[in-house]
Amino acid sequence: MDIIKGSDLMLFVKNTNGTYKSLAFATSHNFSISSETADVATKDHGFWGAKEVTKITWSITTDNLYTVSTFNDLYDRMISRQPIEVYFGLKTAVEREGTPATVNLPGDAYDTWHPSTSSSEPVYYGRVYITSLDCTAAAGDNATFSATLDGIGSITKGTPGQVESAANAGGSTSITTSTVTGTVTSTTYNKVDTENDTFSSSTDYYKYDAGEWVKVDVTEAQYNSGKMVLYTKGTTSTETVEDVDYKAKNQG
Repeated sequence: MDIIKGSDLMLFVKNTNGTYKSLAFATSHNFSISSETADVATKDHGFWGAKEVTKITWSITTDNLYTVSTFNDLYDRMISRQPIEVYFGLKTAVEREGTPATVNLPGDAYDTWHPSTSSSEPVYYGRVYITSLDCTAAAGDNATFSATLDGIGSITKGTPGQVESAANAGGSTSITTSTVTGTVTSTTYNKVDTENDTFSSSTDYYKYDAGEWVKVDVTEAQYNSGKMVLYTKGTTSTETVEDVDYKAKNQG
């Protein structure tokens, strides 16, 4: 069993282009999961206490040296009050060899680090809100900031891409929609194998995001990087049923 160095465990935040990046100049991360319980002791338990879990909450905190771009980005995300998708996990094996990040270079995007895609090194995926953002500026020292990201709903463990797809789409590659006229349309979306399939600029690619299939513009570089969970639209079938039959189908 390998002992993991703290510098190899990272927080990765999803960008608007669908890729994940680490926050620049991080000095510490903390990932916390806690359970709330309720007392369910009865006469049958005698003098022993008894509890049941009623709620599980989780959060991630990050401490960083202050940079204008990173702090402003987190500020904008916090003020927008929109959920943020994150990974918490190990960097890739190559990146854990001690190579420094390519920072302080013209045009640097602070995207040196990437989450490990090894099935034996699962990452934790979930959605968060930024609930606190604190900056410290002491005279004669580097300015720093810390941020707290509180989890929304469940957190899912797995490999990047697969865990995101499972959390957002329930592990399914198809979604069924219906209209009030009793017409049920079922469209199957097929997950792309980026290791074996070739990128096609003429192909429409989709992502399953927040309960909806969304068409996305993908470059060949993004496709080959394997950082996005992509689908292509497959077959579509339409069936007209009586309203009562449709309800029976969907209610088991």
